[in-house]
Amino acid sequence: MISSLYSYLPGRRRHYTDVVGIDVGTTATRVVRVQNVGGTATLMAADLMPAFQLPAADAKGDFRPEPLILPKALRGVYAAVTINTPQVSIRLLTVPGTQEKVEQLNFPELLGVTDGAEYRIGYEILTAEMRGEQMVLATGVPETQARWAAALLPRGLPAPCSLQVAGVSALSGFGYDLTRRLGEGGALLVQIGTEVTNVAGFYKGRLALFRQCSIGSQVIVKGVRDRFGIEADLVPGILEDGMIDASEIVAGAIEPFLRQLVLAREFVERKRACRVEHVLLCGSLMGSRHWSTHIEQAMGIQANVWNPLAMLPVAPHALAKCVQGKECRFAAAVGAALAIMEIGG
Repeated sequence: MISSLYSYLPGRRRHYTDVVGIDVGTTATRVVRVQNVGGTATLMAADLMPAFQLPAADAKGDFRPEPLILPKALRGVYAAVTINTPQVSIRLLTVPGTQEKVEQLNFPELLGVTDGAEYRIGYEILTAEMRGEQMVLATGVPETQARWAAALLPRGLPAPCSLQVAGVSALSGFGYDLTRRLGEGGALLVQIGTEVTNVAGFYKGRLALFRQCSIGSQVIVKGVRDRFGIEADLVPGILEDGMIDASEIVAGAIEPFLRQLVLAREFVERKRACRVEHVLLCGSLMGSRHWSTHIEQAMGIQANVWNPLAMLPVAPHALAKCVQGKECRFAAAVGAALAIMEIGG
């Protein structure tokens, strides 16, 4: 199945002005409600819900999740659901020729999803830097996982209207913030997941690079657990509290990723003839100060944790207490809502 990047779910186009963004995760599910208030996207509520375990990409049968029951504050009219698993494939492609050439592409082969599980394919044509070429952001989602996510909500409101990929959803939120606050200089967004980390490069507010790296926060958890004999559930708190010196372990665990990050910066700077001025981090930032410190040492650029909730006006009492200190994990949830909303009329 090939469809719009933001709409793996079928349905006619509506005006989405009250959207719940749901980022399904294996450690927690991040949920936000965003409304169009006077032409401005406004955060009405944000909370953490229970974690979910998605079925394997090649699993057979009709897998259905336990319904996600949302509190009243999060029951908007529509819902944009976003998922992220190691089996999701995302590629930024440069295609010579016209849009007709894009329609002729063998997306499964380009995404590397030709073997094993059946996939849903989505793509979006972006603005190209040069005439005579097309920039295409394409994704592949395992069919089993897509069907599972589409059935996550019970009947009633919010009604699911969009199924997205978390790595792409976060780009929508970052692009929204980038043009309003950080300007048009070069910027890198590092989305740290449990098992996969995405690096996106921007210049003049447009996507210039996207890479998936097979490393995530779990590699740090495993390193600390094995070195000190600590239960995995206790590792995140220990990393944040600084109770043990894990700097050497973190450095060794993420060193391969740091090499890829440096190459990503060099690519953006060379391809767009610019300087990367900002490096922002979001996602499952276990031991965030360690990530920031080692990225700064490798890049020579200050790395800051990005708070996607801070880019929107926030309604009174919108943030649940459990969200405090975990705002950077809501990038995909916010981005999923913003990607389909009607802003400014």
